[in-house]
Amino acid sequence: MGLANLEPFVGAGPWVLAAAVAVPVAGKIIITALALRGTDPKDRPGIIKAVAELFRWRR
Repeated sequence: MGLANLEPFVGAGPWVLAAAVAVPVAGKIIITALALRGTDPKDRPGIIKAVAELFRWRR
């Protein structure tokens, strides 16, 4: 996310800016946690890598 993408949010106030940054991060954490639920510990690195690739593809 570049600074140019944040320009519309800066004028709206600090809470809107914080939400614009925090919501995508929280979404990634929630999706990763759901994907890891009930998995074998040896499978977790592969699952985390797959979720990271999913979000990298979306950019």
